[in-house]
Amino acid sequence: MPYPTLRRVYQQENVPTLETVLALLNVIAANEAAMSFLNKHFSDIGAWVGKMVHSYDVSITSGDFNEELRDRISFAIITLASSGGTTMDIVGRKFGEYGLVKLKRLLEIEAVYEQDGILRCRYENFSVLDPRLILEQIKHTVDLFDMTQLGDPAVCAQLHTDGLDSQGVSELHKRIMEFEEDLRQIFNRHRGPQVVMLSYISSFLQKGTTL
Repeated sequence: MPYPTLRRVYQQENVPTLETVLALLNVIAANEAAMSFLNKHFSDIGAWVGKMVHSYDVSITSGDFNEELRDRISFAIITLASSGGTTMDIVGRKFGEYGLVKLKRLLEIEAVYEQDGILRCRYENFSVLDPRLILEQIKHTVDLFDMTQLGDPAVCAQLHTDGLDSQGVSELHKRIMEFEEDLRQIFNRHRGPQVVMLSYISSFLQKGTTL
């Protein structure tokens, strides 16, 4: 994020867009001052982030850690390490020499660490707020999708496109928020060795237009 943008937000010269605020948190992490600003100007999102941090003990990541998430293989290694742990042998077999190079970098910045031969992530439970970085990670999950698993429980590839009226949009929004809450509870209650990648987006191809 450009320095002038950071300066204007810090000095409260303007009220930035939600995208800018979330990108800012990607740089400085979600400290109390940042959370207060988010709650003031974007209360719904602020409440959601606050609940993640305080109720589910989720770490909001930033800095070098987030930069490594932009790389598909680093993303995969971090995901494995934060989901019960992995080993150098597994990384080498799954991702080859490049995987071992990325693992070395992750160890250098202490994004992961080794304990009794097991590679673990700095954060056991973390979340990313920057929308652009989230989209990059969603692309990673598409690239890492294993077609041979289709038909297995919880494995699917779904797409929905259609026109909705205002009530339909409201109902969809409600269901998405409920779905996200349900997911959080499942992932917190049933931690185990099967490392799941679940990603989804929702957006408008056309909005507020009548023919």
